[in-house]
Amino acid sequence: MFRIPTRYLLLVNGLLWMAVGVKILLTGVDYYGRLESIPWWYFLLSAVVFAGFWFMFTGVVRKYSARIMSMTEPKTSIFKTFSIKGYIIIAFMITLGIVLKRIPQVPDSFIAWFYCGLGPGLLSAGVRFIVRWWKALGR
Repeated sequence: MFRIPTRYLLLVNGLLWMAVGVKILLTGVDYYGRLESIPWWYFLLSAVVFAGFWFMFTGVVRKYSARIMSMTEPKTSIFKTFSIKGYIIIAFMITLGIVLKRIPQVPDSFIAWFYCGLGPGLLSAGVRFIVRWWKALGR
């Protein structure tokens, strides 16, 4: 089920991470648009969130790229990319994102600056997966 040539797993992961990053970034931008005024420091908060996720996702990209590159079978399920722990973390993050948007006490401003930091973090991780795929093609 969903088996693709293993050599394309890094590319597929990169495209998926980029798509999610763009979606989250656009949600953050939408929430910025709902605000009556935007203090300059909200953009600073977005930058801090981005930096935090940049460093966190750097380790994730390194770990899962190594996992993918160590796979020897010609075709692999796209679901083998992450470990069980990775899927639990992803499920937790998705659930947290949904819950944050549904709690009335969480202000739109928080969603705006947080998502505008998280989205580019995910997008940059996707780019790094694709760069690793591109470099691996040269071997």
